[in-house]
Amino acid sequence: MVCIVAFVVVLVLSAVSAKYRRLLGRAWGCFARRVTLRPCDTSFRDDVKSSLLAPLAVRAPALVKPASIAIEVVAWVMVLSLIVSLYLLGRSGLNLFVYGTCDKQDTQSCALAAEACSIGSETPGFWESIGRGDVLGAFGNEFGSVGQTIAAIPSRLKTWDAAEYTAANATYLGGYRDGLPVALEVLDPGCRFCAELFRNIEESGFADTHNVTYLAYPISSGFGSKFPNSPLVASYLAATQAFEAERAGLSGTTGDWYILEQLFTGQNAAGTGWQEWMNEADADDARARLQDWLRDAGYTDAEVTAIDRLAASDAVAETLAHTRRVVEDDIQTVAIPTLIAGGRLHAGLADADTLRDIGR
Repeated sequence: MVCIVAFVVVLVLSAVSAKYRRLLGRAWGCFARRVTLRPCDTSFRDDVKSSLLAPLAVRAPALVKPASIAIEVVAWVMVLSLIVSLYLLGRSGLNLFVYGTCDKQDTQSCALAAEACSIGSETPGFWESIGRGDVLGAFGNEFGSVGQTIAAIPSRLKTWDAAEYTAANATYLGGYRDGLPVALEVLDPGCRFCAELFRNIEESGFADTHNVTYLAYPISSGFGSKFPNSPLVASYLAATQAFEAERAGLSGTTGDWYILEQLFTGQNAAGTGWQEWMNEADADDARARLQDWLRDAGYTDAEVTAIDRLAASDAVAETLAHTRRVVEDDIQTVAIPTLIAGGRLHAGLADADTLRDIGR
């Protein structure tokens, strides 16, 4: 291990000082033999150790042997640290390329990632498994996660067609218009970055150049939904889409988009944003508010009752389950919102300028 550490040190030093470059060839030779599991050049290793131990041999000869052992231990620790660091760097870079974030478990922990609500994973992380005493599971989950990331690389290199992932009863912001490309957003009604993206879409005029639709995906974990009322809102959105499909009303603006408009841009009389209010409201108040928004959008009481009944139906539950499979298995995103547009998958919040560029 001393040879490997010495090579790294000499490599760095030779980059800033020419006097170390004469040692670089010898250090490389020893390093190359060591990493290919061949015996190291003992003369070079002994030279390195001798140069480190010589001052100690003069002052305290009895400490030379313990110091020699300590050098080997430190060298092992340094090499293992280097290997782990390179692995973490490579894994982070791979995740950043595939998922748009360094950390699949927590997208917001990565400074290089776009702002987003993290979907995360129900699979425990490496150190969480270690804390439970599951060493084999820790390494198994870690390498399984890396394998999953590698397997997803081809999907990130393809040209994405948003129309392939739209819902069967998809509705479009402002209604569908022939000749415009489809843009698909994966959103959670409770995620504040989805509200910001909605406002960016309006500000940039993105909906004028694209048929914008969405998949409602309430983020969940082992403790339930990340935002308590998101499943309820998603069920009303899906129920409204199904109701409009039954009466062939998908060509114009529909009630689900009115709900999203209010949720993402509106506020109550107290000045609290409706999204913030919805994330804190109890289920009965949240349901009553959704029904009020449907009435404000022009639905009769009978129609609101029909949509409420649909929201609790098995058909809507299956629609939401299908959406979850599409997001997790086909799109394979770990960040909400995710936008498919312009032939690319954009993980996290896209600003107005980015949306304008896509629309050109």
